[in-house]
Amino acid sequence: MTVKAEMEEVEKNKVRIKVEVPAEEVSRAIDRAFRDIAREVFVPGFRRGRVPRRVLQARLGMEPVYEEVKQSNLPGYYREALELLDLEPIAEPEIDLEEIEIEEGKPLSFQAVVEVKPRVELTGYKGVVVERPDEEVTEEEVQRALDNLREKFAQLEVASGKALSDGDYALIDFEGTVNGQPFEGGSAKDFMLEVGSENIWPEFNQELRGKRKGDILDIKVKMPEQFPDPEMAGKIASFKVLVKEVKVKKLPEADDDFAREASKFDTLQELKEDIRRRLQEMKTERARESVRLQALRKLAEGLEVEIPRRMIEDYTSHRRRDLEARLATRGISLESYLKAVNYTEKRMEEEFGEEAERLIRNELVLDAVIRAEGLQVTDEELESEIRRRAEMLGLKPETLRSAIEEREGLEDLRRDLLREKALQLLGDHAVFAGEEGATTGNAGEASGEEAVAGTAPSGSGEEGPGEEPDPSK
Repeated sequence: MTVKAEMEEVEKNKVRIKVEVPAEEVSRAIDRAFRDIAREVFVPGFRRGRVPRRVLQARLGMEPVYEEVKQSNLPGYYREALELLDLEPIAEPEIDLEEIEIEEGKPLSFQAVVEVKPRVELTGYKGVVVERPDEEVTEEEVQRALDNLREKFAQLEVASGKALSDGDYALIDFEGTVNGQPFEGGSAKDFMLEVGSENIWPEFNQELRGKRKGDILDIKVKMPEQFPDPEMAGKIASFKVLVKEVKVKKLPEADDDFAREASKFDTLQELKEDIRRRLQEMKTERARESVRLQALRKLAEGLEVEIPRRMIEDYTSHRRRDLEARLATRGISLESYLKAVNYTEKRMEEEFGEEAERLIRNELVLDAVIRAEGLQVTDEELESEIRRRAEMLGLKPETLRSAIEEREGLEDLRRDLLREKALQLLGDHAVFAGEEGATTGNAGEASGEEAVAGTAPSGSGEEGPGEEPDPSK
């Protein structure tokens, strides 16, 4: 470290940092400033960049040099002081540059007042009592997974003379108009839809039920008042629909032949055993993650800490900008979107704020565990994670690493890995309710990203601004 630093608390979550830069470093910074200025100043008789210091000093004096030292070096000295004091700022510092005096041969001193992320000290983070998650795989779950696999190999067959019912498929032509005028996306030929699906207009489901091949329907659909396209909102759309074919889904028999077609196994029994094994692995992994998140949630909810308003506002602004950017790629404004999902801006901001407080509390807990346990992430672990992510994305590790470095994200990645280690430690040392004599044991390798990553607000069962439903329905 180049600097010495100490701090004092000014008010809650705001500190004054006193920084002292040794005289030797000040002299080196002055030399660098002279070299930088020499590259910018033209002096007759000298090549640019080769003007001697004594000449520059005689022509310019020392004030421009001292100003260059401040502009070029203070940010680095400030960052060193933050690292030395293990502080995480949440705002730009207040530094009075006019009060900073520089003199060659003497130390440089300055002060910075800055709002910082709260720090908490945890006790009792080992042995948090959690509920034991269900890890048993039932016969019904195995059968459901087998049926889902059969669904993937199902074929649609024409059902001559059959009346349409839920689960059947209708091959239709349709033409839609509003006030007698066609509209974009309102017509199609040979369109296949599943009757009873939630992905089509309810009026289509209602009118198609009981219909047969050759039937011609007039279907009226009232567009929602909050429809994103104001030209269509609240209007009645009329559809002429021709039922061209009725088809039913036929699942393959669950037998050895199906097992050979759908898997690497020769018998249905072997396939079911493999399904059971994979379901067990998945349930075990989910149970481990549940244990970790239960322990984290309990500790976070029990924190006696006041989250700075600035952190809540910064997070909320980030979530809003992110949502607006994603909507923009679909040509939808935030205002239209909120109308479509029946949300107000105030409600969205409130839910983003609640989400922010929860996630920040999670971070404070995990950071406290990291400090208490002295957890570290080695360079080898960092490179291993980059390789893992590169493989998932189909990229070369060096390509992904370069992309991360370009956005200065390596330390963010290291911090994420540290928090995952802390989350795993919480799970390893949690105990099940009623079984307080023993810990839950190894929590495996499940990812703890959900604990600190932004997730959609749960709301009250309605779709909220954290999720993007299709507003065309």
